[in-house]
Amino acid sequence: MNIAWDQINIWAALVAGLAAMVIGMVWYGGIFGKLWARLNGYSDEKLKQMQAARPPIMFLGGMLVSYLVLAFVFAALAATLHVQSPRDGIFLGVMLWVGMAATIGFTAHLASDKHIGVYVLDSSFQLVFLIAMGAILGLWR
Repeated sequence: MNIAWDQINIWAALVAGLAAMVIGMVWYGGIFGKLWARLNGYSDEKLKQMQAARPPIMFLGGMLVSYLVLAFVFAALAATLHVQSPRDGIFLGVMLWVGMAATIGFTAHLASDKHIGVYVLDSSFQLVFLIAMGAILGLWR
């Protein structure tokens, strides 16, 4: 398979990765953070222990690197598949979610003792950011 690396819009991929990061900060930091902690069974003390074990620079830096890698792979796939519009990009984002993110997350959920709500919350977040990434990459050719 010939990957269309030369067709990637680097700026669009960077923005798509940053968008996923911002969506995550709003999703977990503002809208659903308390629900996520409750569904996981985390007390305030446990959350503080987790934050102390992984300082913000490590946590946020690791998240950012992960989202940027994902955005560049998504951009390479979009370029190779000739995604030419936000609609095409959104469709590809949904397909990636259905075929990969949701299914991989569900198999992980089946092997855990976490509440189904954790899977639904995390999986929904992944759907939202993959749709956003797809729209950005499809729009900004």
